Amino acid sequence: MEGLRLRVRTTGRKTFEYRYRFEGRDKLYVIGDYGTLTTDEALEFATILAGDVARGLDPQTRKSGQREEDKAALTFKEAVALYLAEGPREKPDKRESSWKLDRGNLERHAIPLLGSKLLRAITADDISEWQQAVMAGRTATTEKTRMRGLARVRGGRGAAARSTETLAAMLAWSVRRGLRADNPATRVRRLQLAGKERYLDEREAGAIWNAITALEETSIISSQAANCFRLLALTGARRSEIVELKWREVDLSRGILLLPPLRHKSGGGSRSKAIPLPGAGAEILRHIEKRCAWVFPKADLSGPMEPPKRAWNRVVAHAGVRDASLHTLRHTLASWAVADGASLAIIGKLLGHTKPQTTERYAHLRLDAGTDVVEAVAKRYLLSREAGLS
Repeated sequence: MEGLRLRVRTTGRKTFEYRYRFEGRDKLYVIGDYGTLTTDEALEFATILAGDVARGLDPQTRKSGQREEDKAALTFKEAVALYLAEGPREKPDKRESSWKLDRGNLERHAIPLLGSKLLRAITADDISEWQQAVMAGRTATTEKTRMRGLARVRGGRGAAARSTETLAAMLAWSVRRGLRADNPATRVRRLQLAGKERYLDEREAGAIWNAITALEETSIISSQAANCFRLLALTGARRSEIVELKWREVDLSRGILLLPPLRHKSGGGSRSKAIPLPGAGAEILRHIEKRCAWVFPKADLSGPMEPPKRAWNRVVAHAGVRDASLHTLRHTLASWAVADGASLAIIGKLLGHTKPQTTERYAHLRLDAGTDVVEAVAKRYLLSREAGLS
């Protein structure tokens, strides 16, 4: 498209830009960062800007608040394009991976059913009906991807719950931008998902650990995937924190992984996260060759490897363990820590929880441990009573 270009700065940052001429002057509109936006999304947004120019409107007015007649004609799909283009600049502390999840929720579940509606006309009833449709699977589809060929998009309660949260955030942004007067999502019932409290017992954990070794030795899974799984189990870190780990984040002398704010979910824009690294984890890292910036790189060393989902499926199948995801390793570390007497406060800090409520899911395990204690005390009383009677 004429006017659309990708600018590569000396720092390596890549941005989509749209050049146009308005009232005899050359102007530039920065659309957004490459990676946060896809080429197709940048093209779609540039088409909107070109339409502005054709109607005698300066696209720069979008940055200071659109004209009333333009706002009234804005569709939900166009508003999503604006949100994905301008949102990352307005919220620089939000991780790129979070924006990718937002894009997926909006493009796969919201736009197919709400895209043609005028943004200003969307009501709470519209959102409730949309929510029910996603739950019923109306947005489920199979789409082509560059990596694996096909991706299956599933609807259902989980997709509806996650997409509703994203939609509510996008509509809140549109209110702040003056694109509509209120956020109808605040009047829609939020779907609650039951927390998946799946933990491995010691037998299952041993079977998985042995399966990792066996499959690595027979080259069914790569050593890279195997070591990634081991570090996830030993640290309780989130998947992205290990998959995307960089050598500069590894401090073997202090026995920690130190993640900068934008690399972890609880960053908040300013706090680094220190993940304790046990001796076994440090030993794994010492034996990994440093080939580039990432500990677990792609084959061409251009970035971190893709999440090793296929390798993990082979591990759990070989181990004979059912319903265990990579995130189960994180829950397992927490549950074992509770069993060993760790407080919920320590576990929350270890896992990087910013809200105490997140850690409360493990509270019942503390009660179980407490039950064992009082049972032991009761037995001592009974034994002492018997001794006193004799």
